[in-house]
Amino acid sequence: MKKLIYLFSISFVMILLTSCFKDLDNWYTETAGYDGRYAVAVTCEEYDDDNLTIEDGEELMIYNSAANVANEIIIDTHIADGYAIKGKFNVSGSPADFRGTAESPNVIYSSAISNANNYYFIYNGNYYLPSQFGAPDELGEEYEGIQLYSRLTLESGRITSLGATTIGGNKSDGLDIKITAYTDEFIVESYQTPQDTWADINEPELAWRIKAGTRMNADGWEEHWTFNGYRYTGYPEDIGATVPVIVN
Repeated sequence: MKKLIYLFSISFVMILLTSCFKDLDNWYTETAGYDGRYAVAVTCEEYDDDNLTIEDGEELMIYNSAANVANEIIIDTHIADGYAIKGKFNVSGSPADFRGTAESPNVIYSSAISNANNYYFIYNGNYYLPSQFGAPDELGEEYEGIQLYSRLTLESGRITSLGATTIGGNKSDGLDIKITAYTDEFIVESYQTPQDTWADINEPELAWRIKAGTRMNADGWEEHWTFNGYRYTGYPEDIGATVPVIVN
């Protein structure tokens, strides 16, 4: 009798699980046609020495934003020997042929601007980080400055169904994306920090900041990046062997 009860219990649990699974539906984001992990070769029109092959191991991710709408995607990758960039773009077209709209240059994250000190002073034709340049000597000091990869535009993109052959010899969806990265220029000025932050209340302290109203596009500093590859298949032979070094 106990054996029959045991078998009945197993059968009941299996029926219950089957009933639950039967009602499950797959859920897809509104950007499912774009979404994925891609193995890519990376080329820069201006700097040949920054180019990477797929074998170098670079990846690019596309996914939906928190709004989860069909015309807004996030592109997450690296440029320039490891600078992390992540841009949110309003797009027109379809996965087979798309581009960013004029309203969409939006950097969510760039390791080049991840904190307030990631810019360069220009002094005597050389470039210095704030930590290299040192503290101000007096109020009223001003220098030219630049900040790399502060804005991105998505010029064009194509995802082609089974349009690529992987480095492992498998068929997968092809990817071709072109992004322009911009640099800002501005004036860096010295200023007196709030008194409650001074180490000695009788000794005023100075620091650097970007002067309000001086930030603008640095003409001629644009970089044109192309990402060409395929949707990762899940097979280890289809992803590059190395991982890029992230520049913080």
